Amino acid sequence: MNYFKKFSIYLLFIFNSMLLQSNETEFKIELIIFQYTSIKNTESFNTNLITPNDDLIYLYDSNSLYEKLDYSNFSNMSDFYNKLIKDTNNNAYHKLPSITYRDDTEIDKLRNIYNKMKTNPKYKLVDSKSWIQNITDINSSKFLHYLNKDYGFYIKFYKKRFMHIDIKSFLNNDKSGEKSLYINEEKRIFNEEVHFFDHPYFGLVISIEEI
Repeated sequence: MNYFKKFSIYLLFIFNSMLLQSNETEFKIELIIFQYTSIKNTESFNTNLITPNDDLIYLYDSNSLYEKLDYSNFSNMSDFYNKLIKDTNNNAYHKLPSITYRDDTEIDKLRNIYNKMKTNPKYKLVDSKSWIQNITDINSSKFLHYLNKDYGFYIKFYKKRFMHIDIKSFLNNDKSGEKSLYINEEKRIFNEEVHFFDHPYFGLVISIEEI
């Protein structure tokens, strides 16, 4: 029975990947977060990041502060798979989320930047992430949220006339939970671009590429 269940889940993943690739344009997202090792800034950061608190989709890994779900690293997909397995009437197929994600563990486009930062004493690499997703219109888009003990981010891609990114990232520097060291930026983007988001204490490099 356990083997059959695992095999069924595997087939669901394969089926869903084929469905997404045939119906939606997908993009591979790569992200690097780093800190500066020498900080000469004397500026006092007195404001705190206001974070989104509803309609979030969660990214999980072994270091995240949220509990990983059963069938996916992404909360909305796990919900879909759970419904698909439990729904004997097959109605769950109609509950496929409009924003879909697939796991990816390799940094490809940003590999050279990652390797250079790794050997440069000016930088401390904090983490890297990569995933595959489709991008919807602004009314359907939601923030993808990740959080561990060192940092967190909220990132949303959406389409208007052009593609846009809305990124909110922060360092967990305050035991009170306030987020005073943060990046909060929204901008227009294009396929196959690499973007740099900077703060006196840390930064992010993000790439987007259609697959």
